[in-house]
Amino acid sequence: MDIKTDAHRTTIRQRPLVFLDLETTGLEVQKHEILEIGALKVQPKKPFRVLGELSLKVKPKHLENADKQALKIVGFSEEGWEGAVSLEEALKQLDEFGQDGVLTGYNVSFDWSVLDKAYFSLGRQDPFYYHRLDVMPMAYLKLFPKRSIKRFSLGEMGRTLGIPDFKKHRALDDARATYRIFKKLFALK
Repeated sequence: MDIKTDAHRTTIRQRPLVFLDLETTGLEVQKHEILEIGALKVQPKKPFRVLGELSLKVKPKHLENADKQALKIVGFSEEGWEGAVSLEEALKQLDEFGQDGVLTGYNVSFDWSVLDKAYFSLGRQDPFYYHRLDVMPMAYLKLFPKRSIKRFSLGEMGRTLGIPDFKKHRALDDARATYRIFKKLFALK
């Protein structure tokens, strides 16, 4: 017998979009850790109204494994992360914020794999709906014919679509930029 909860009765179109960005101590999923989580919860239909925001700094346990260049790019400092929360507390807050939402991001597979590893390391299950929405392929599909575009990075898409400058490599700012790019791409014919 298949017992379905209310969460399994809703469709992807009824679930909030959770625009997520992570900043990490490096790019190796199995070695590096989450330093910062930024997320926006958004209504799943036009005008895609923002329902809430979440911004957390996460205290790393193994700073000795960090890529020094990654720490520099993120702007990590001991003082700046003084009030950071544990990974367990950060994921608890993210759970509550994003429960049953559709994880949405720019190159979301990286963020999801880091997040999945973090949940697994704590013996927890990811609270998001099993589908993921990646904004980068949307940009590629809509903007590929523009020969002036050399890369499909978040920054390049922001410039191409006239998104005001944002602080790259700050989780909440990147999540906000991804949301704005998504809205612009969604409106393109």
